[in-house]
Amino acid sequence: MYVHEMKELMVRGAEAEIWRVDWRGREAVLKKRTAKGYRLPELDSVIRKERLRKEVRLMRYARKAGVPVPMIYDVLEEESSMVMEYFPGKRVLDCIEEGRAPDLEVLGGYIGKLHAHDIVHGDLTTSNILYDEITRRICFIDFSLGERTSDTEEKGVDLHLMREALVSVHREPLDKYEAILKGYRSTFAHGETAIAKVKEIESRGRYL
Repeated sequence: MYVHEMKELMVRGAEAEIWRVDWRGREAVLKKRTAKGYRLPELDSVIRKERLRKEVRLMRYARKAGVPVPMIYDVLEEESSMVMEYFPGKRVLDCIEEGRAPDLEVLGGYIGKLHAHDIVHGDLTTSNILYDEITRRICFIDFSLGERTSDTEEKGVDLHLMREALVSVHREPLDKYEAILKGYRSTFAHGETAIAKVKEIESRGRYL
């Protein structure tokens, strides 16, 4: 293991802790899946390792598809952890609120690339995309709920989550959503089918 110093606990979530660390003299991020006391230890270890492997695979697929994600430096299976590139930006959620949002068409284009390569993020919100306003780089994070699938329904759920995140937090959300969809259509030839699914998902919700 090449993590030399645990500098700062950045996030403590339900499934994992995110630490800012020093890795071989380089600033990095350690994502450690935490043990669950309510599961048998042997089963818990298997589940955490499998979820780690899945997230690593999805991030590697995303990078090959041309979608910006943190570079993975090391995978520590016995500790259910991985060490990743530290990305210096803020959440897109905060950038939009501060009036320094990224180009949402470009962002939507990356989502289109994910779906064109049958990668579903699983928790696609403005909280799980980072933006560095100095370099204008965008970075997608937290693929822990993602999967590889050609299912149009799942891609529609991804877009629905993004739309709901915009509506619940941001001003003029539908304009922002349309900008994202414009970029999405430009990189995903079958994007209209997933967009149509969003409308279907929303109509179901109104009658539940």
